[in-house]
Amino acid sequence: MDVTNLPLLVNTFVYFVIFVCGFAISIPLGVSRINSEGCLLYATLKPPGSSNYMYFLVFSNESNCEFPIFSGVIFCILYALGMAIYNSCTIYKSQKDPSIASKMCVIPFIMLNSLVTIIMLVASCMISVGFKEICDSMTKGKYEYFPSCIEAENQKLVIPITKKISSTGRFYTLINVSQTASWICTICWLILVLSGIIQFVLNRRLETRESAESDTGNRALIGPTKW
Repeated sequence: MDVTNLPLLVNTFVYFVIFVCGFAISIPLGVSRINSEGCLLYATLKPPGSSNYMYFLVFSNESNCEFPIFSGVIFCILYALGMAIYNSCTIYKSQKDPSIASKMCVIPFIMLNSLVTIIMLVASCMISVGFKEICDSMTKGKYEYFPSCIEAENQKLVIPITKKISSTGRFYTLINVSQTASWICTICWLILVLSGIIQFVLNRRLETRESAESDTGNRALIGPTKW
């Protein structure tokens, strides 16, 4: 295998990993949002009513859940899948022409993947901090409603504005899955940036070597001049 194809193979594998993790980010977070009928990230739990012992939950802004969900769909599912297919086609073509991989323009992908890495870092931090806030609201402070956050699953709650009865569902498990997948994706995007830089360096070295060999061949063809 040509060494110039190795970063491309690594990139393709990482893109497929990100593609799978994209579903693990968006689906659990979306299901948690649907089950509780609101965004639980950064939500606040209030004391239960004295008559029915249900908890009052103040949801956070919907954008706190929408940003990670849409980031997972757009970048981790759609974009990653497109790049995985593109790289797979390039690897297939390089079996007949090994120079194809070395001729790829990697700078735009390095820049774009760097931007996606930052976006996914922000999304991961939003999930982790928001998750911590709702868990702290349930387990710490004046009331300490539950011994641990996981024990707050499947609890009945009342939405203050509509007075509608809802449930926390399996929010802890679902958000925890999204949080883990989000950080895995962030690390994978960083790996793609580093791999792209390595591929760029290898391509430049190959170009320099081919250029040097070409100059040597030209001098050999010209040869010494006899007078």
